[in-house]
Amino acid sequence: MKLPSSPHLLATKSMALSLLLVLIALFLHDTAAASGGAMGGSFSSKSSSSSRSRHVYSTSSTTYVYRDSCFGSRRIYTVHQICRMGSGGGDIRSFFIAVFALGAMVVIAYTIYDRYRPKPSVVKLQVALNGKACSLQQDLNHIALKADTSTQDGYKYILQESAKALLRHSEYWLSSHLLERTCHDGKEAETLFSNISFEERCKFDEETLVNIDNHQEQQNTREAAVFTSANPFIVVNVIVATDGPLKLSPINSATALKDILKKLGGLAKSEILAAHVLWTPQDENDHLSAERVFQDYPLLTEFKDKLD
Repeated sequence: MKLPSSPHLLATKSMALSLLLVLIALFLHDTAAASGGAMGGSFSSKSSSSSRSRHVYSTSSTTYVYRDSCFGSRRIYTVHQICRMGSGGGDIRSFFIAVFALGAMVVIAYTIYDRYRPKPSVVKLQVALNGKACSLQQDLNHIALKADTSTQDGYKYILQESAKALLRHSEYWLSSHLLERTCHDGKEAETLFSNISFEERCKFDEETLVNIDNHQEQQNTREAAVFTSANPFIVVNVIVATDGPLKLSPINSATALKDILKKLGGLAKSEILAAHVLWTPQDENDHLSAERVFQDYPLLTEFKDKLD
């Protein structure tokens, strides 16, 4: 005869079942963790010093001319002569006029220079692909393991090869997002570039392949996950800092994305200040769910058209 279950026994079974579900959920979370790959180089000391040198000017032999309104005479002074006029007790009135003229000329010259000088720009391009593009992961892994990320030649290689890899997988493109921001100077561009790259890398649960600034690190590939998402995805971030604005058009179609990738891949090495390429999942046995894509990359926009 089957005895009825006591309330205490039912509660014990419920707790055991709950614990089992929690363990399963933790296991699923672990196997579906978003692995990430990162490669590229940041602002080098060479590019920083050359950027700073553009703002250094020699004024020791510069000549300034002004006309004395009272006497109608035309006087010529160098910077050192102006300083001696003020300290030698000479024509104080002429000294102040010369200083005023000098200040005005400096302000005007800097205003014109600041308006028309090339200003650095930072670009972030995100591309989401169908997870069936697994060979793209293999391509990016190969590029990361081969690249020298300590030189501008290496920056160009990473950009060029990553753009080519994305173009080869255009049939798997799903959505994209583009950000381009012009900065006032190299320091602002470097800060923005670093912040964007750091923010995107923080979205990875773990970085399983890294080659940044010639620092390489690779974790062992884990075994194939037992539980996988029904519709896995791949997301690639291309982050570039250039010595001038690229003036990229908004991405409103897959054709526009194709043009942008060609432009990024065709940049001359002298134009590239820094470049990072990030992708998730890096591990071919890992999967990125649709929920995770919507959560971590909310600005991705689907294409209105598809490439032929």
